[in-house]
Amino acid sequence: MTSHAPCETALAMTRATTGGRAPSVARDVVALATRAPSLHNTQPWRWRIASDDVLELFADHDRQLRVLDPRGRLMTLSLGAALHHAVVAARAVDRAVTVERFPADGPPDLVARLHLGEVVHAGPAERIALSSLVARRTDRRPFSSWELPEDRLRHLGELAASYGVTTVRLDARQRVAVERLVAAAAGHHDGSPLTAGELAEWWGGDREGAGVPGALVPDRLLDPLGIGRCEGGALEVDAPDDCASQHTAVLALCHPDDSPDGWLATGEAMSAVWLEAVSEGLGMVPVSLPVEVAEVRVRLREDVLGLLAHPQLLLQVGWPHTASARLAPSPRRPLDDVIVP
Repeated sequence: MTSHAPCETALAMTRATTGGRAPSVARDVVALATRAPSLHNTQPWRWRIASDDVLELFADHDRQLRVLDPRGRLMTLSLGAALHHAVVAARAVDRAVTVERFPADGPPDLVARLHLGEVVHAGPAERIALSSLVARRTDRRPFSSWELPEDRLRHLGELAASYGVTTVRLDARQRVAVERLVAAAAGHHDGSPLTAGELAEWWGGDREGAGVPGALVPDRLLDPLGIGRCEGGALEVDAPDDCASQHTAVLALCHPDDSPDGWLATGEAMSAVWLEAVSEGLGMVPVSLPVEVAEVRVRLREDVLGLLAHPQLLLQVGWPHTASARLAPSPRRPLDDVIVP
């Protein structure tokens, strides 16, 4: 079990980035929600503070990857992660919270409405979740070769199931098949100038406040599940070559509903599973390549998983290598750019 800073420390860190404005519960919640992971760190969300007790989450379609994600499925999954982060934040600052998902009385881009309720003092679980939220990183460096306890993986699957998401742990045969699908998807991207151009906007450059900077992309890869995405970066990998990918777990998050409702739920489950993994000292990296290309995603569903449910995302889970230094957080947009009138 990792150690956790008090909630007050996490909030102080958050308020230091909010432009010096007077703190408010609603603004604190939004600031913490913006730490959520998103596809290629696009951060496709906008927040509206409707009142001291009501927050609204909107899709920012200007940040949707139109070529890579034309249906907005991966964007909605990212919004689900932001929604879950907001719920974690609200509970950690001593507020009950209820959520309306896709409210019928709102505009089409309104994803969720959060109602902050009565004061309910945060307990240890809420404080641990907040500390995990602040500590979470997307670390693409190799994991260690330590074995993963089955009970922890089972617990993560049970947590995802509470959001209606089925978790499938890939066996050795399925992992080999997925590696081939990763290569197929990478080849598709490389052969499409539009896709390659869109990815180049968000990967390896210096886009201010968003995207994946080259400093966070490893200079080499040891796990074949990353081929075609993270290569040639500036982040030096100090872990030795004996890091064994077979000692990681690859989890497929699947949902029977391949519509915005299912996508949003999967994003919430991903966030919950990730924060729980962090609290246990584990690392996690999303693997989106096999679900970014429609025909490859169909092959993953039918040929590899053999499921009626739809694969939404893969997650690789492992123990961070002890030789790896702690990463800086990914860049984030200024809060005043995220909050709309």
